Amino acid sequence: MKVIDLLSSKNILAFSTLRNTASPELPYSGFSTCSYTGDSTEHYLRCRTELAKFLSVDEDKIVFPHQTHSLNVAVVTEPATPLPDTDAIVTSLPSIALGIHTADCVPIVLADPESGIIGAAHSGWRGAAGDIAALTVAKMAEIGAKPGNIIAAMGPCICGDCFEVGEEVAEHFERFGAVDRSRSKPHVNLPLAVAASLESAGVSRDRIAMPPVCSRCNPSDFFSARRLGTASGRTLTIIIRH
Repeated sequence: MKVIDLLSSKNILAFSTLRNTASPELPYSGFSTCSYTGDSTEHYLRCRTELAKFLSVDEDKIVFPHQTHSLNVAVVTEPATPLPDTDAIVTSLPSIALGIHTADCVPIVLADPESGIIGAAHSGWRGAAGDIAALTVAKMAEIGAKPGNIIAAMGPCICGDCFEVGEEVAEHFERFGAVDRSRSKPHVNLPLAVAASLESAGVSRDRIAMPPVCSRCNPSDFFSARRLGTASGRTLTIIIRH
């Protein structure tokens, strides 16, 4: 199992997984823990077991919400609680891993190192337009975090050069200054919109890390719905406080 580290903070581990595959054209080839996108049960369960060993926690300590491009943010108080129709999760509990699945959308991890409160969010274009990043910060604040203390990082996702959209999508991102109309069709920079949303919620710009790489540009390392379709594996982004 190979990962990209996203945050550097004492007692807090955050990373995105790599596919690590020589067969990027196969939609489920590589490391994927997502249970609801058509992958075989045997494969995603095997990957989850590998993940738990990597984190040194029991598998039931890893929380995966069932994402639906909603704006719903849940507080995790018990690791085994089902989380349907949920796209962001926060917790104050130690040794609970919060996991977000993406295939071009923006995964966001957040932590207040002083309070120990952590969060993870899935932001596709609908989530970005609806400020799910800011909503996640607000939910963290409800349980004791301070926005000014929060550090945030985005994992691998589609870049602005790759994310071509129609006008009906582009119009949602004018307020963020995230639309490029220099080409035949608009392109939207989702990470730029997410960063603006985080700043609006009180997170300092110098405490926000942008994505390390584009998912669509690197199909051997990351799943991409733009390349493979939605019936494919998912890149996992995790945060945990030990």
